[in-house]
Amino acid sequence: MTAREFTGAYLASRGWDKPVVLDEELMIEYPICLYTFEDRRVFALAPEIEEGMELVDPQAELDQVLQCLFDLDQVRAVKESVTGFYAPRPQIGERLPAIADEGALADLFQAMDETDSILGEVTAADDFTCCILENGRMLAAAGAVRMGKIADISVAVHPECRGQGLSARVTAALIRKIQGAGCVALYRAQHNNLPSLRLAQGLGLRRGFLMEGVQLIFPQEDILAP
Repeated sequence: MTAREFTGAYLASRGWDKPVVLDEELMIEYPICLYTFEDRRVFALAPEIEEGMELVDPQAELDQVLQCLFDLDQVRAVKESVTGFYAPRPQIGERLPAIADEGALADLFQAMDETDSILGEVTAADDFTCCILENGRMLAAAGAVRMGKIADISVAVHPECRGQGLSARVTAALIRKIQGAGCVALYRAQHNNLPSLRLAQGLGLRRGFLMEGVQLIFPQEDILAP
């Protein structure tokens, strides 16, 4: 799979057909997501507000988009970035069972803190799942929710079992399942999550996009730029 093919599949799965997309699911406190794809296409997501949108340049940097929409003298912007990876070739992973024991999955997440699952939570109802069990105890789990041809992956590993390669095993197995169903696996990693970035590199995944987002902390009134 090429970068252009991945971009096309991702855009089709989201229904994005123009460079600036109004997204009803975005909150005003977390208003801007700028996606830069490896084939150089750029898409900006903003909440469904009209003020200032006509001023947004489709090729604008994140700071320029924010300046168009908000009075940055009145708010504090906290930025983050996430890299989206895809598998350019078939993934050779072992065959692992799907999640069938919801109690064991709940115990796994009970052992984790909020930071561990910040990029998503695995559920037994996900479109694709797999797990690693030992004597009835769930050591690692992975799930993916499908939207169009894209299956967005979440991974969980028990804190006591980290550093043993379980994350790579369960992720590779899940990508194999996803590809076997004719879908494209998407693996996300925050810019400061070095273990997650190393996992993507170790599995031979390729960068598909960089998502830059921002959270705004602002007074209660006058948040939109005049």
